[in-house]
Amino acid sequence: EKYAYGCNELLFNPMRMWIYKGPFTPLFREFLFSNIRMTSKITIISYIGTYYAIGAAWILTTVNYFVMGWFNGYLDKYYLDSWKVWFSLVIVFNGLGNIALAIMRYRIGDRSLFGSLIENFKWTLMLAIFLGGLSLHVSQALLAHMFEIDMTWGATGKEAEFSNFFIEVPKVLKSFKYSLSFCIVAIVGMIILATADFIPYDWMITDFVAILPMATVVASHFLLPIALNPALMTFSW
Repeated sequence: EKYAYGCNELLFNPMRMWIYKGPFTPLFREFLFSNIRMTSKITIISYIGTYYAIGAAWILTTVNYFVMGWFNGYLDKYYLDSWKVWFSLVIVFNGLGNIALAIMRYRIGDRSLFGSLIENFKWTLMLAIFLGGLSLHVSQALLAHMFEIDMTWGATGKEAEFSNFFIEVPKVLKSFKYSLSFCIVAIVGMIILATADFIPYDWMITDFVAILPMATVVASHFLLPIALNPALMTFSW
């Protein structure tokens, strides 16, 4: 959230200022017309753009769920659905990316090839949950700056603090109440649209290519504060 808010602050003025100041900040305009190499400009803008891509993921995936569920087969060929994007990301980043990193670590003599593969792939699920569960929180930070809504963050803890299951659960429910509410509504909605008898047949969504990307986003947001929370995963009572 901090990085996303900061990037939006560097690029855009708050929306109420767009009429008389324009959307882009003086700093960003100066950057665009500076004598920095074009390749460096593209690299920097691409990096900043990843925050907007992550922030838009839950919105676009929700739209894709209904579009592919109700109109699959009737869409123009230019539309690339979320299932194809998801599959390519899994193959490239989770698959080939980990293999390439393992080969590099083997060639520089850091460790054995098999050991590198084990090291890389054992964190794949946690990394997928982390990246998949960021979207709502990043979009919240981006919109907060756009609409001048105050956001504050505490300092990052440098020391381990005592906690247990009963202390941590209320913290999680308070801090993630909106994302968990979104997950519950989405889960109930998907179950109803797939199985409920009162839903007309043409309105039911049972296609795998529509459900899987949406289910992935929902599961990642639901598991993020649980699976990546050391105080919960130690099962200390």
